Amino acid sequence: MTSLPSPLPRTGDHWLNIAAMLADLAFEIDIAGRFTAFGRADVLGYAAQNLVGQSLSDLFALPSACETGPASFSAIFAAIYNRNAEWRGVVALQRADGTQGNYQLFLAPKFAGDAAIHRNGDSDGAYGLLIDLEAPELRALRPEEERSKAALDPQTGLWSAASFADEAGRRFDRLDVEGLPGTLLLLGFSRTKPIGRNAVATRLAEELRDIIRPTDLLGRLDATTFALWCDGMDDLTGAERAARFCQRLPAALPGQPCISVGLAARWPNKTEDAATLIRHAGAALRHADRVAQAAADAGSSESVAMGTWRAWNPSVPS
Repeated sequence: MTSLPSPLPRTGDHWLNIAAMLADLAFEIDIAGRFTAFGRADVLGYAAQNLVGQSLSDLFALPSACETGPASFSAIFAAIYNRNAEWRGVVALQRADGTQGNYQLFLAPKFAGDAAIHRNGDSDGAYGLLIDLEAPELRALRPEEERSKAALDPQTGLWSAASFADEAGRRFDRLDVEGLPGTLLLLGFSRTKPIGRNAVATRLAEELRDIIRPTDLLGRLDATTFALWCDGMDDLTGAERAARFCQRLPAALPGQPCISVGLAARWPNKTEDAATLIRHAGAALRHADRVAQAAADAGSSESVAMGTWRAWNPSVPS
């Protein structure tokens, strides 16, 4: 961890308003990690009054690994409150419009009175500053770093959308030579509320890493869609796996969200490239989402309402 100069040891609007001019967001949290004050009325698309009382970990997500090593917000809070430590790191934030951004987060202990008097005691909360790492002026300063990170999703460490398609496509020639099929599965949780999507994405990545085969390829296409390419798997086996995902994954995820799956198979010596398969599986995923939503609206059985899967069918509108 890297120590930083503490923010102004003053609470209330004064320090928040000054700090908000220097960063994209200034805020305070209590010892449980819940927001207590903001420097702006609008928090990156969210109304501030709707976030007061929410946990910081509901809005921000730590990457699976960062410069300081694996960490959790609970461990960070413990260091700040019990040891008066300061922390900074990269977090992902799910904005209100559904887009995702990467931010530098700074946290430092907050004291009710004079910080010098309480420096050896426990703090009663933390100051926070947030800086947008994707601001144009910051991207221009570190092009090499941005290019090196482009291949991976910063929150989960999985292949990003572009790199996933490239990595999957490299396997097709070998599968054609061996006469083997392959199946692409897209797992979506778009019906989850935006404020909970970071936590679902982080946990879903961990679950999938534990259960997929070593030869499978796992990526993240967007904020609510994961992609899984399976060498040698035909459409029937892919359908069995999709059904298990829909039935078993929600119970392991925060809030037990609906998981829908769309799949598309590729047979040896066919002409589909990775981008085409992603489009086909995406159409199947949207169909599965419509079926799951209709079942939920109709008050159907829980197993159907929690999610469903569909294979790509060119006759079904996407």
